[in-house]
Amino acid sequence: MYCAQTYRLNPNPITKFFVVGLLGFTVLHSLNNYLEWCIILIISIMYFINGFKKEGIMNTVVFGILFLIPNFKELANFPIIIKMIFSLLFVFRMFYIPYSAGKFLIVTSDVGSIVSSMDFLKIPNTISIPIAVMFRFFPSFMEERNNIRMAMKIRGIETKNPIKYLEYVAVPLLIISSNIADDISKAAETKCIANPIKKTRYITVGIHMIDFIYAISITIIVIGGWICLY
Repeated sequence: MYCAQTYRLNPNPITKFFVVGLLGFTVLHSLNNYLEWCIILIISIMYFINGFKKEGIMNTVVFGILFLIPNFKELANFPIIIKMIFSLLFVFRMFYIPYSAGKFLIVTSDVGSIVSSMDFLKIPNTISIPIAVMFRFFPSFMEERNNIRMAMKIRGIETKNPIKYLEYVAVPLLIISSNIADDISKAAETKCIANPIKKTRYITVGIHMIDFIYAISITIIVIGGWICLY
């Protein structure tokens, strides 16, 4: 996992968690199309100012493609097969906005800043430690999966056959996942994670102007959109 270098332009992980949680409610209460675009553009701008231009462009392009998918009312007149395919795509579009904010959180945050942020808010270890382990596990898991695919490509092994995919990819990933979990547990014990005393963090976090800009702008758009619906 990689993290942006310009820290003052990178919101606090707690701010990003707040935005992801808030945007999660947009799945239950949809917003106006223009407001959805505003949120996507804000997240894309945040990518850009943190140095992730490719991710910012892809974020806008993917939502632009999903935006063209007809909604459930428009799909009522389509054939059943087309209706099933586009219905799944429309459901993905409904979840894309919180997914986009969650991806921004993962791409621009490292474990140290996340743990320091939760310590700053006095969040108990029973919550902060599982979150930290999750952020350490999945990037390592994805890296190992890419390594397996690269090794298979070098050896000319195809994975189009689902049986061969299970044999060459899924089984090694299960074994590697167990090893990754063991390594993370050993690293946590080495750093005395079970010791109840206050920890000294190498990474210090705080609240900057970018946190207020990011959180308040998303909050105004979401709450304003809900108010306009009534």
